[in-house]
Order: sequence, then C-alpha cells, then structure tokens
Amino acid sequence: MSRILVAFLLLAVTSSLADPLYRNEEEQVPQLDGRIVGGQNTNITHYPHQISMRYNGNHRCGGTVYTPNIIISAAHCVNTLTGPDNLTIVAGSSNIWFPTGPQQVLAVREFIIHPKYRTLNNDYDAAILILDGEFVFNEAVQPIELAKERPEHDTPVTVTGWGTTSEGGTISDVLQEVSVNVVENTQCKSAYSIMLTSRMLCAGVTGGGKDACQGDSGGPLVYNNELLGIVSWGTGCAREKYPGVYASVPDVRDWIEEAVDANSYVGKVDFL
Repeated sequence: MSRILVAFLLLAVTSSLADPLYRNEEEQVPQLDGRIVGGQNTNITHYPHQISMRYNGNHRCGGTVYTPNIIISAAHCVNTLTGPDNLTIVAGSSNIWFPTGPQQVLAVREFIIHPKYRTLNNDYDAAILILDGEFVFNEAVQPIELAKERPEHDTPVTVTGWGTTSEGGTISDVLQEVSVNVVENTQCKSAYSIMLTSRMLCAGVTGGGKDACQGDSGGPLVYNNELLGIVSWGTGCAREKYPGVYASVPDVRDWIEEAVDANSYVGKVDFL
C-alpha cells in the first residue's frame, strides 16, 4: 500500500467519523463515532441494560450492562484515557441529568480493550469495563445476553442512547430509541469500501433520517432482547447511503466472554 493511499485513508477516517463523546473544553477527543437521530423518547425500564459512561461528570459514551460488575462498550470510548480515574457508570435513569428513579452510580476500576483494536478504521471496536462494586438489579437495571449470530439483511433492530438528535447538535436529556434495519456488509461496502471489515455490522434506513449520533458511541444495538452490536462509527449521522457502523457482537463474543470470565468475580446471572 503506498504512502499516499495510507495518508488518504488517515485523512478520510479523521474527517468522516463522528465524535464519540460529549465535547468539553478540557479535552481533545477523537473524531470517532458516536453517531439518536429520528427517534423518540423512551423509558429506561424498556432498555434496563443501557448505561451512561461519564468522564469528570460529563456524559462520554453509552454502554451495556452484562453482569453486575461488567459493562460492554466501545474501545474508542476509552482508548485515549490513561486509566479509569474519573470514569463512572450511571444506570437506572431515563433522564441523563435528573434521576427518574433509583439511579445507581459506580466507579470504573479497570477497562480492557480488545487486543486487536485498530484506531485506523475502528476494527474490533470493543471493550469491557470492570466496576468497583456491583449494580443491584431491578426493573431499571438489568443485564443483557450476547447475540450468537447476525440476523438477515433488512431485519429491524433497535439502537438507544442519549446522543445528539441531529448531526452536530446537542445531546438529549431523555433516553432515545430508534428502529433501523440491518444492512448486509456487501451492500454497506458501497458506502465504506475497504474501511469495512467482517467484524463490523451496518444498520440504517432507506433515504437516511434515522441513526445513532454523537454521544451514542459504545451503546447497544439490540435484536430479540440480545446485544447485537456496539455503536462504533459512520459518516455523519443519518445521512442517505451512509448507514451506521457497529462492532458485531457475534464476531467479538468469544473475546468478551473470555475477558469477562478472567476478570469477573461474580457468577452467571439470571435474566428476568
């Protein structure tokens, strides 16, 4: 691969990927996903696995409850951090700033990034966060199981989060949900070409208008009450012909399970 092509690819990634976190003046953040647009308000009890990852008190990314002390999120949400200091996980509330129920907050003790994660194109964009304590499960805080296989092309799936409701807009106070459809990788390659790998999964709608957006990074893409994808990257938000791209959980499932088994001190949980 020529140096000119490499330089072009680096420029393309930097300029096309949305921001994964809520920007603030204290930190320069990577221009990697986020990427809910075209959705509607929802209640945390409908998606009790959803969490807000906070850095210095600011919403940074989404994530998913897997066990009482393990969160699944995107590698790009934590790869620029030197450690877990000032990183917390908030669960159990529909409103990001004003608790709507028995909100729970736990500090992150450690995070582990997929060893094959590549910043160039966000390949293997998965991480687990180990908490300093355990969440108490109730109707607003529940774990989710991992999907074992991808659904067929055009299958409806759901993505949730507190990300911006328009490209370049502000984050939502209330948890949002939106239904999109799985886009087969061979079709998605027409938008993302060689940047797309077999560890990625695409989802969107014909004509655009529905998608995840900045601040949704690391959050869950769900099918049949199982975690199918991790919000990862894309060109803008909800643009026509540019589906959102997710880390495919069936393709990183083995690593997640092995990492959790090696680092979790809790046993198998019972799903309600």
